[in-house]
Amino acid sequence: MNRKIKPIEELTIRDNFMFVKVFSDEEIAKPFLKALLKVDIEKVSVVGEAFQQSNPNKKCVRFDIMVKEDGNGIGRVFDLEMQMVDTKELPLRARYYQGVCDTETLGSSHRYKELKEQYIVFLCPKDIFGKDRPIYEFENREKNDHSLTLGDLTYKIFCNFSKYESVTDEAVRDYLKYFATDEATSTATKAIKNRVDFYHKDPKTRSDYMTFEAMLEEERDEAAAAKTKELAKALRDQGKLTLAEIASVSGLTPEEIKAL
Repeated sequence: MNRKIKPIEELTIRDNFMFVKVFSDEEIAKPFLKALLKVDIEKVSVVGEAFQQSNPNKKCVRFDIMVKEDGNGIGRVFDLEMQMVDTKELPLRARYYQGVCDTETLGSSHRYKELKEQYIVFLCPKDIFGKDRPIYEFENREKNDHSLTLGDLTYKIFCNFSKYESVTDEAVRDYLKYFATDEATSTATKAIKNRVDFYHKDPKTRSDYMTFEAMLEEERDEAAAAKTKELAKALRDQGKLTLAEIASVSGLTPEEIKAL
């Protein structure tokens, strides 16, 4: 299935490829995390398009930006996601991402005290919770005594950058404003804009972008083929249509349908 590819010159920070490209730089990601989370972060390692799969038989996760602290004994983990579509399951996705990160942190060890602070951050253009707020911050608390936290060191933050004007913190407001409007009004957001402008013109980035789009197209084709086979198998198992009839609507051959 061929689709029109957005020219690289038209990509904004809201496009996944550009977001990953820009925020893969420690000098971009670290100041943003420090401003948003109000935590002191020193040295970090940043991985764009980080793949994690705790079990080969389970769903593979592709994180937009994975940031890990280095060398300070704290070892916090931060996941940044630019999420332009409300898929109606983002809180559940955050839960799954948290679990995958924990499994990666522990490795073959079963010493739970080795688990580190973990922050899952979704940057969204709309308010997925419908409370008309720019930022939602979640941690696990006791139901009947909200002053009592579970202490599992996991935090989930959802930013609704369309409401940037409601943010009182100037640094955070400038970031969310840039995500919403592409208007850079601070030193930090101007640094982001400069990177975006550079990548618009960089030949290597153009080549990387075409490779990225080809990969996405291949993934879409594979997903569509899998759905077609799943439907064909269901129709076959129902026994209401002949193999030839199923073949005519699925594009598969009778032999392929029989082998499903």
